[in-house]
Amino acid sequence: MPPKVGAVDEDYLIAYARLGDRLRVTATADFAGYDASYRPSDFSVMLRKVQDILPGGADYTQPGYWAGLRPMTPEGTPILGTGRQRNLYFNTGHGHVGWTMSCGAARVTRDLIAGRRAAIPLDGMRLQ
Repeated sequence: MPPKVGAVDEDYLIAYARLGDRLRVTATADFAGYDASYRPSDFSVMLRKVQDILPGGADYTQPGYWAGLRPMTPEGTPILGTGRQRNLYFNTGHGHVGWTMSCGAARVTRDLIAGRRAAIPLDGMRLQ
């Protein structure tokens, strides 16, 4: 009985979404520099909690693990626009909300590249 829609469990700080015949679960972010290594035990709490939330949501006997790099700013706001090179545009720093912010950040980036004013104020989101 996998979920039909994705959600975030605020109590456990776990997000999940059905992707085809898979259940994608995410829960943590570590400040690890450029190290994307992991051990399966790093996921034990997340796996246990998602089983509590969705006991019949997936076959939990053979999970696939993955860890990646999520560039983020200390405040969690993205960096949008140009820096020293006027033909290089930044759309980075979203951290764990990258997918959530992707469409809006892409629209802002598109407008900036086209020379149009962004639809939202970019205070605090420019490379200083």
